[in-house]
Amino acid sequence: MIGRWMKKWTSSALGRLVPPFFVCILLFLFAMVHGGFLSWFLFYLFVPIALYIVLLMLYPFHSIAIERYIEDAHWFSGDTLHTKVVLKRRWALPFFLVTICERPDHLFSLHDIKPVGLMLWVRREAVFNLAIPNMPRGKYTLGEVELKTGDPFGFFERTVYLQHRTIVYIFPKVRSLSMSDLALTQTGLHQSVQEADLSNFSGVRAYRPNDRPSWLDWKSSARTNVLVTKQFEPEREKYASVVLVSQDEDSDELFECAVSFTASLLKALLSNGFSVFLTYNSEEKPLFIPEDAPRALSNAYRVLAELRKNQVLATDDVRMSRSKKNMGYAVSTDLRLAYQMSEFAKTSRQRQKMFFLDSGETIGDFRKLANSWFSLSMIKDELFRSDSGVGE
Repeated sequence: MIGRWMKKWTSSALGRLVPPFFVCILLFLFAMVHGGFLSWFLFYLFVPIALYIVLLMLYPFHSIAIERYIEDAHWFSGDTLHTKVVLKRRWALPFFLVTICERPDHLFSLHDIKPVGLMLWVRREAVFNLAIPNMPRGKYTLGEVELKTGDPFGFFERTVYLQHRTIVYIFPKVRSLSMSDLALTQTGLHQSVQEADLSNFSGVRAYRPNDRPSWLDWKSSARTNVLVTKQFEPEREKYASVVLVSQDEDSDELFECAVSFTASLLKALLSNGFSVFLTYNSEEKPLFIPEDAPRALSNAYRVLAELRKNQVLATDDVRMSRSKKNMGYAVSTDLRLAYQMSEFAKTSRQRQKMFFLDSGETIGDFRKLANSWFSLSMIKDELFRSDSGVGE
């Protein structure tokens, strides 16, 4: 009981004042008893330190204005978050050994948050560049900054917390996916039932070896004595449906890999001219991401940044889209979804592709699931790369 009270007393501001003033009194008594130049010199040398400590006690630190600037708007998992903190004060009292450090409000710990500081702060304004390394995916609130200062001899230290709320989104890590990963042709056309809209006739052109024989224009060929084929305008709008499926027993690393791969898939589809419907939560409507909206991908990244394991779709929640315009994609940690997608693709004759996140414990050969309408890719979670493909 007494030890706890003593610890609380010594950690309080008033308790930290006792040692320096006790030293000041001892020096005064020593000078009175002993006399001499050296004794009084030591006493008068320590008096300004004691007065400075009193000023630190009385200084209104909470009147310091704080501003935080984050230069880049897009931060991804694993990046180092850089912030610039500007402190402005009304009364320019010299501060020695000033250090500040971010104190984010979050539910999981961030390691290696190192403080930065100044040896001497004399001016009214000071600028500090802070860094938080290896940020995990999520939504963070940078709520306060911890400021520490004290006297130059280490007798007294004061710590205050300056409030300034800033919300930061750390997006999932994104990798590059090729057109072959997406099961697209080099021309970037649909992998749907028809690659072109036969009602949009645009003219004729010279026949190529890969053209359909049924599209040959025999009248024009007879007139020009050169094989020509009809040319059709492809569909201008391309749509894809993306579904993210996870299981409760998945590890955090496997779930993070699934979210990251979903973000990579969205970026690749939008880059290839698709408008995407993203289904990620059983309680939320699918997110529509138009191909021509510059901010659409950032909004999707923001949704995925906040996504938690208990919010993601389960296999039983998946409903296949029967729209002939949509090419179906799924990122899943549950192999049961592959059976559903394979059967649906075969009966509906719609292109479907599933990326299965393999934790290394999957046993069996799944080549029998592949058909002309469905393909399956195995993704190794620890390497986050395509390791093998089925039906590609």
